[in-house]
Amino acid sequence: MGLLQLGKRLYMKYFRSTRFSFTGFLMVVLSLFLFSSTAQAAAFSFTEFNIAFVLGLMFPVILIIALVKPLKNIRLRYPLLISLSVLLMLYALAEVKSYQSELILSSAMVFSSVLYFWLRSTYSAPAEKVNYLLNFIVVATALSFVFSLWLLPNIDGYLAWLAASLMVLACACVAVLSSKKIKDPSSIRLAVQWLIHLCFVVILFAWLNAFISVTWLVSAIVISYLAALVNGCWYLVQAVRTELNRLDGTSQKIPYSHLLDPATNLPCYQQALESLNNIIKQQPKSRFVSIVFKPVNFQAVNTVLGHHNSDILLLQLAYCLQKKVAENILLVNFSDEQSPIKIARLQGLHFLVVLDLSTDNYPDHTKVNQLCRELTAAVPSAMSFKSFSLNFELAFGAAYMGEYSHSVSEVISFAEDALLVSEQTQQVVSYFDHNSALYTEQQLQRMEQLKQDIADEKLHWYLQPQIGLANKKVLGFQLEVHWYSDSQTPRGLHQFVDIAEHSGDIYLLTKQMIVEACRAITQLQKVGFEKPVTITFASKELLEPALIDYIVLQAKEYGIETKSLIVEFKEALILTASQRAKAIIDQLKSLNIKVAIGDFSGSYESLRYLRKLSIHQVKINCGLLGDSDNNIESGSSDKAIVNALINLTRAMKLPLIGTSINNSHIEQAFMSMGGEYAQGRYLSRGVVFDEIEIWTQRWQVQYPHSEPAK
Repeated sequence: MGLLQLGKRLYMKYFRSTRFSFTGFLMVVLSLFLFSSTAQAAAFSFTEFNIAFVLGLMFPVILIIALVKPLKNIRLRYPLLISLSVLLMLYALAEVKSYQSELILSSAMVFSSVLYFWLRSTYSAPAEKVNYLLNFIVVATALSFVFSLWLLPNIDGYLAWLAASLMVLACACVAVLSSKKIKDPSSIRLAVQWLIHLCFVVILFAWLNAFISVTWLVSAIVISYLAALVNGCWYLVQAVRTELNRLDGTSQKIPYSHLLDPATNLPCYQQALESLNNIIKQQPKSRFVSIVFKPVNFQAVNTVLGHHNSDILLLQLAYCLQKKVAENILLVNFSDEQSPIKIARLQGLHFLVVLDLSTDNYPDHTKVNQLCRELTAAVPSAMSFKSFSLNFELAFGAAYMGEYSHSVSEVISFAEDALLVSEQTQQVVSYFDHNSALYTEQQLQRMEQLKQDIADEKLHWYLQPQIGLANKKVLGFQLEVHWYSDSQTPRGLHQFVDIAEHSGDIYLLTKQMIVEACRAITQLQKVGFEKPVTITFASKELLEPALIDYIVLQAKEYGIETKSLIVEFKEALILTASQRAKAIIDQLKSLNIKVAIGDFSGSYESLRYLRKLSIHQVKINCGLLGDSDNNIESGSSDKAIVNALINLTRAMKLPLIGTSINNSHIEQAFMSMGGEYAQGRYLSRGVVFDEIEIWTQRWQVQYPHSEPAK
């Protein structure tokens, strides 16, 4: 039923469109079968009967191949030469008396050598130097044998035939093994054909030496010929079926030209994904590695030339790379056309190549690194557009198919993750590490947990006192937060602020911080300990006027004055978003909300902003002073930096607070430099809201002379 459907589709798709007469074709086939029937009825010898049998097979097969050839580029000369050589052998056995052995051996050698080339054309043999060498050996052997047989009468033709045919069979054996190596589905049929032809060679040699009768030889010739036709027709049916399926989907598929990236003329991500999925289905046992790469310094081109002009340089780069890898047989072809395209363009400046690791026994990393070196070498030393010139540098990321995932899109994403590592570490090529995926998964889980904990108000808030080192006066409090992500070790705000930013919860977290600060100020006022409370704006996402309005709203709701609040900005945040930060600071000052600068470094840019802004506090991280005992040189340099910052803020008359005072050594070092106010675990472990009254009473009892600092 399948053959009938295939014949019908073949006629509907091609034969009718090319105006061939199906009736005429049917008459030719019927006449050939009638000829075969007539041959059976006549008193033919066994050899003559097989001549008629071969003719009855030969003409329909050659006619069909000739008709199908325009639809699928199939070489007609191979089955034609094989059929003629077989007919010549049988005719010599039946009719020729003089030079019979020479004619039989010559046609047999033509049969063997042409059969080698025909079978090689039925599978996708890689164009390697060894294959060209095998082809040359087969042609040279056949020509040498035929010329020697006819021009050198003293040569032993029988032994020469055995040696020459075994040489051709050896080359065919290498071809069969290569087809098995690349996992071609026709490798088994090729191996069977090779064994059948080996029997034909041995039987012909035995007949020449009068060991067997001519019936055995004729049978061997016909069986070997039938095996060749079966293999060839099998490939023909598969090729035609594939072509017809492709033609069936042509009207439904997007034209291939529409799937090309307009800037580089390379296949786009969707086309690459579809091609890879099809190849993996056809070769399920093959191993592939996805390699994503990009020109890491191309951003400079966009900045100088603009995107339109930079696309010209990108097209040059893509052309050079594609030209380099077009003949690489280890790379997957993304093109449906005759010209292979081994590179695809992904999003942005990312490009993709996929390497087949199943074709040789070299280590996987060796093949990947070699390909990366070839692509790097393919980049021109300097690419120019008008007067602009730039040396492109490539970075690579690789991920193995099936190692952590069998999804093509997911493996490409893994390769892009590895590319990010290459850019960050400035390596040429990085391989995807599953630990990074686990870390990413853990980060996602932490984001989800943090989102839920913020919504359920499960964060732990406390106050960190800011204390005068000499008189133990309390200057104010810093509002701190602990998040127990693993229910054991608490995380401070600086340890999970990135998670809050990535999850989009930093805004909600800061609103909770504002509410908790207002609540803490209210409780401090109830016990008569009116001190300002500092909250931290830890992200540029918080530089929004709406958040300042929320502070005013909460201050009114809790009945406190806005001057009781201090908003701290990290110096790096102010320098990163200077204009937005200045606008927010101006708005805070207009509402009588004080401003503090954290992690002050004394850089020129920070000093320039300090001159423009009215700052209530400057904070210096003194945690580095704790390493001076272990590393004298490092400790002395850190001490000099902190000492210079203290002198600088004193000269600018800026109130200074030292942070991270976590042991007695840091406290003594900070005091020796002239530090007056500080905060840290050594001075106080912190005060939870429920114990504010108890803590203030104990503090006043312990330090009776500590009056509130004005």
